[in-house]
Amino acid sequence: MPATAIDLQKITTPLLLHMLRTEMRFPLIFLLRCKLTVGRFKKSIDPRFPAEFVEIVALPLWVYVNLKAAIGPDKAFEIMRVTILTGGLAQWNFQYQTTSVERTFANLCDLEIQVNRAGFTRWNTLNVVERTDKRFEIKITRCLYHEVFTAMGVPELTPIICQIDNAAFNSYLPDQVTFNRGGPGHRIADGRSACNFIWEVADDRG
Repeated sequence: MPATAIDLQKITTPLLLHMLRTEMRFPLIFLLRCKLTVGRFKKSIDPRFPAEFVEIVALPLWVYVNLKAAIGPDKAFEIMRVTILTGGLAQWNFQYQTTSVERTFANLCDLEIQVNRAGFTRWNTLNVVERTDKRFEIKITRCLYHEVFTAMGVPELTPIICQIDNAAFNSYLPDQVTFNRGGPGHRIADGRSACNFIWEVADDRG
């Protein structure tokens, strides 16, 4: 699948500036300082993580770390939740080619596998459990996002990535395809060995 280029900072930076204007006097200076010093932060990330992956996660992580110190953990978390969800949903729609590929259940299943091979989740390990014309189930047995967030002492960011899945998949074909994880607590972020992903075509019988 060809990679779709999108500069997420053009989406997330204005959003951050808007939210931070009531939290600090000079939000633009704060963000510029984060961008200028992120190189040093990258060096603190375990080199076992792929360099390309680190390039994606380093700046949001560094902004969050600095935000917690500047405005407190609770407010910092809520601001990063809005930022990551907004940027993540935009990225998701580009990666899943929602404006160029017909929205069908079969295409969604194909795209999920393709994105795992070449998209923003390509560092995760995916196993297909079941695929029919009505149901698609996979398990993610390794999540690099959770690993890096945990390694950097901010595991609370992982569920935000999960929330992108919840919002995106349930809006792909609303009222036709539903996405769930088989119940609460079925994620690596919850201490499980795997994350459940289940898509089901709604029964249209009245």
